[in-house]
Amino acid sequence: MKIEIDKHGRKLYKFNHSVAQGGYLYAHKTKDGAVMDKAGLKNLLETIVKKHELFDATIKVYDSFFFLFFMFKPSLKLQDLIGSIQESSVPFGTWDEDYIWTGGYDLQEKFVRKDLERFGYNYEEG
Repeated sequence: MKIEIDKHGRKLYKFNHSVAQGGYLYAHKTKDGAVMDKAGLKNLLETIVKKHELFDATIKVYDSFFFLFFMFKPSLKLQDLIGSIQESSVPFGTWDEDYIWTGGYDLQEKFVRKDLERFGYNYEEG
């Protein structure tokens, strides 16, 4: 895989048989409004990033919500990733049934900051 910056300043991911741009966002909130151990949850998410070979990952954990911005190899089974996140995060809070899975414009810090601001979160606090 090769990463380049295109003429618009966005990252371009070139794999052997495909090209991708942007990234993905997984976000989940607690039912009761409290992540029990924010540092522990962040460490867990860093382990998941390594296990599933995610790249350009940004992890932000807040009092009742966490965000995971990332890109993945085309061979990754998304259900495995989502299942891994949900099963492993159980000890850190009572999680809502619903979660957010969506595409992101770009994974560079300036774009992640804008996304978090749009959701009402401060980049520095997570």
